Amino acid sequence: MKPLITIIFVIVFILEFKAQHFTHDIGVFVGTSSLQADYGQRGNFASEWNNNGISYSVAHYLSFYNRTLRWDPNNVLHNHLMVKTELQYLSNVKLEHHGKWAKGSSYGAEQLRAMNGTLRMLNLGLHLEYYYRPLEEFVYPHSHMWFNPYFTFGIKYSSFTNGLQSNLGDWTQDISVLPKKYTSNKALDVGSGNAFSLALGLGTRFKLAPKIDLVAQFNYQYFFSDKIDGLQAKVIENKNNEWLVNIQFGIVYHLNFNTPLFY
Repeated sequence: MKPLITIIFVIVFILEFKAQHFTHDIGVFVGTSSLQADYGQRGNFASEWNNNGISYSVAHYLSFYNRTLRWDPNNVLHNHLMVKTELQYLSNVKLEHHGKWAKGSSYGAEQLRAMNGTLRMLNLGLHLEYYYRPLEEFVYPHSHMWFNPYFTFGIKYSSFTNGLQSNLGDWTQDISVLPKKYTSNKALDVGSGNAFSLALGLGTRFKLAPKIDLVAQFNYQYFFSDKIDGLQAKVIENKNNEWLVNIQFGIVYHLNFNTPLFY
């Protein structure tokens, strides 16, 4: 499955670059990602925001505001749309138990506090971005339009590797060092895997120079899997899949827009 998905995204990427009379951008981003998983208490602020890591992304944008015979000149929708192809890497995601169950002096609470996980993930994404203001006017070098907010929707394919440790000992040799609910059959799925997800987000571009934009974006990613963190809560006590919040800042360069690099 993974080779097939990779081939599909490579084909899409090549076709985008071969598209004539369209405008291409490239961007690089860095930020932080917070995973809401089966570590910790659902709805607990520490669980939702402390289980985080660093995210890096590179992206290609294809926009359609350069009108050609392929488009109806009376149709202005394409002047607000971009197709984004993204490669994103999440690293150093640390997972710990927070909340009321991990507090106290009981041995069960001690087991939860001693239990921690790790996660690394590679995302391939295809997104459609809708910009509030016309892209042609925003990119025009003498425009006084400096900000352009947008909404994004897309799908992602994720390849991930998770890990599990306990400060009380090697759980692979003695699983009793883990809390009792994680010792049941099929409660753990530690190792490598893959999953699909849906992504929604908001962001804005700020025109730094005629060919350079600064970007701030916020994305919510919902996984169609409960195995991202290595714990299968569906087997244990609930039916919640993992989800992730990603906040990034980056810079985008207009490849084939013929303007000076700076004012």
